[in-house]
Amino acid sequence: MEDSSRNDFKYLFKILVIGDVGVGKTSLIRRFSKGYFAENITSTVGVDLDSKILNIHGDKVKLQCWDTAGQEKYRSITQSYYRNADAVIMMFDLTNRGSFASIPQWLMDVQRYTPKNAVKVLVGNKTDLKGAKRMVNSRSAANLAEFEDLLYIETSAKWDDNIETLFTELAEQLRENAKSKSLNRLNSNSAVTKKSYSFVSYLKRLGEKLPIQSPSSFCRI
Repeated sequence: MEDSSRNDFKYLFKILVIGDVGVGKTSLIRRFSKGYFAENITSTVGVDLDSKILNIHGDKVKLQCWDTAGQEKYRSITQSYYRNADAVIMMFDLTNRGSFASIPQWLMDVQRYTPKNAVKVLVGNKTDLKGAKRMVNSRSAANLAEFEDLLYIETSAKWDDNIETLFTELAEQLRENAKSKSLNRLNSNSAVTKKSYSFVSYLKRLGEKLPIQSPSSFCRI
């Protein structure tokens, strides 16, 4: 689905990736944008940005992925990047129940700082560590996602599992939302124009049936 041969695009969407430190935010974004996985990655300081252009049904869609630091000391810095986000990916580590328990707190920040119409996705990462190391079952995560009206998917940045699916479906959803918004705006403008035209036509027809009045007779009670 990728098309990066040219740098032009029809749609540009800002995607914020948040979650506790160590859940794999940087690995997820690098796997998506650059196509590789690194075992040893230093923690993000503040905010980092990466992007990729996808071809979605003939339209070039550029996704700007904002990688945020998970440490509490950077929370006030990263919150400023929530504004104008088109989508938010809230990540947790399937082998770390504490990172899953932190999701409600991250969600509070999302609800406080992001636009109401932002697409929200809950991502359980590190499916490559299934079995005895897994601490969060799919049912618990899916129940939380359903309760909070979030999309839910499980991924592995290491195995490249569901990474393309996540971002492609997100791009498709954002594209559809943008198209619907443009269509609604167009329909709204058309309705106003139609209404104005009808009103003007009505006045014109009415004027043809009434005698011409002097300006002094207008707006008189």
